[in-house]
Amino acid sequence: MFVRFGFPRMFDDLLEDVVVRDFARVAPSFPAIDVAEHESEFVLVAEMPGVKKEDLKITFEDSILTLSGERKPYEIPQDARVLLNEVRVREFTRSVRMPSDIQVEKISAKLENGVLRIVLPKAESARIRNIEIK
Repeated sequence: MFVRFGFPRMFDDLLEDVVVRDFARVAPSFPAIDVAEHESEFVLVAEMPGVKKEDLKITFEDSILTLSGERKPYEIPQDARVLLNEVRVREFTRSVRMPSDIQVEKISAKLENGVLRIVLPKAESARIRNIEIK
């Protein structure tokens, strides 16, 4: 004989937050990011599906770039029965320490098709130089 308990979604979320956050070996971070270093700049690319630019905040302070915001819920019709629910609606914050000096006034960001691209130009003092040997 099988017994199935229909706990409200609130208990599922609570259990997932406690168990997954505290005991998971590798907790996925949101948003997923890539950082590439070029000769004159760093480029950070972040996956932001379902995040609107007005729900996103980007700050840079003490060499730390911080992305924060909220992925808001989408509309589910009243008569719909949810069969699978993996899309998480949540607030998020993700910070990355940049390894060298940045020209803060020239940082640019663009959000397009759910992908955020931030260009962080290196300060002149942080760029690689070839030194002539005499």
